[in-house]
Amino acid sequence: MSFSQSLTIIDDIDAAAAPEQQGELVLCRHCDLLQWLPPLQEGEQAHCQRCDHQLDVRQVQPILRPVLYAASALFMLLLANLFPFISMGVAGNRSEMHFFDTSAVLFTEYHQSLAILVWLFIQAVPAFCMAAVIYLKLGMLYRLPARIWVARVLFMLKPWSMVDIFLMGLLISFVKLVANADISLGLSFWAFCIFCLLHLRTFQVIDRHEMWSRLALAPKVPVTAEAGKTGLSQQLKLCPCCTAIVPLAQQHCPRCHTRVYPRVPASLQKTLALLVTAAVLYIPANLLPIMRTVSFGNVTDSTIISGFLLMWQDGEYPVALVILLASVVVPIAKILIMFWLCYLVLAPVAVRSKLTTRIYLLVDWVGRWSMVDVLVVAILAALVRFGLLMSVYPGVGALVFAAVVIITMLAAISFDPRLLWDQPARTGEQV
Repeated sequence: MSFSQSLTIIDDIDAAAAPEQQGELVLCRHCDLLQWLPPLQEGEQAHCQRCDHQLDVRQVQPILRPVLYAASALFMLLLANLFPFISMGVAGNRSEMHFFDTSAVLFTEYHQSLAILVWLFIQAVPAFCMAAVIYLKLGMLYRLPARIWVARVLFMLKPWSMVDIFLMGLLISFVKLVANADISLGLSFWAFCIFCLLHLRTFQVIDRHEMWSRLALAPKVPVTAEAGKTGLSQQLKLCPCCTAIVPLAQQHCPRCHTRVYPRVPASLQKTLALLVTAAVLYIPANLLPIMRTVSFGNVTDSTIISGFLLMWQDGEYPVALVILLASVVVPIAKILIMFWLCYLVLAPVAVRSKLTTRIYLLVDWVGRWSMVDVLVVAILAALVRFGLLMSVYPGVGALVFAAVVIITMLAAISFDPRLLWDQPARTGEQV
């Protein structure tokens, strides 16, 4: 079957079928249901019978394609750093920006913490992820050392690679500047666009379960394990790193050596503490200036809300709505929804449904896009450098808002969605 064709969804598996026909037993990482994963053909994927979470997928040429995509992405990232990225002209003056200037200018302007964050999110982490993919895929063929450690770090850092958000920030910056300046796109800009596409495509052709099954042998599942029941009820737990099934009495995963818990320790307490911190920091993040603009000697401080209002008054309605959604609606909605999910853990089982897991997955994915406003400030600070004529500097609100986004992402990571499927009696023991 070609990968371009529609993928087959494996949902209903005959529990009476022979084990060799059923494939292998797997635990769903979102609802803890033990079930048979059938042998898959290229282009097929299997979903959890209870919560519909994707369990596994079979890609076409699972080693060659990720290596080619990742290697091409690294080459494009190198090109993005070698040539001029964007140039801007105002009143006969011209300013040129290189890709590395996005973080370098912040560092020289005494915003070191923000500079390091931007550099990590758009350069270091994406580059490491692509290099790690190449190393792991080649490691399947040549048994390279430290494969387990590299795989653990890869999937831990994956959510923090924000090149797609940076590209959205570039588009918003262009809309803000194009009316008052002449914008020219350099060769590095187009190289970066290609890098973004290749970076996203590389992760699309990789499946965690399939990769780990090729890197190292999984521990054997006890013969007493019964599909259709939760892992916790059968003294089994899931390794969050390599998806192996580990006996409850065993502390570390035999395959990846990760410390394994039946549920995330103190999940609700950690999540609620992080959410309260984010909610408190969100107030100064909106009150403090996120950006300072110097124009003909006049200094103007802009907050998130004032930036939205300015774009709306200028008639840039689509961009204004993007800013409103990413910087106002999404953070508030994520905090409120995460509070709601924490409440549902303690609510009767009848109140919960498959929809709650899907909402959690959506909130977990969309929360990182709030970083777009911080990246827009970094882009403008690197590009708009004309002294007293016109210059942009980041405000203290940018760092505070970045902290809000990071804390809400950590809150989503610390929340254990399996608690939504546990029985009330067991929930109290595991929370």
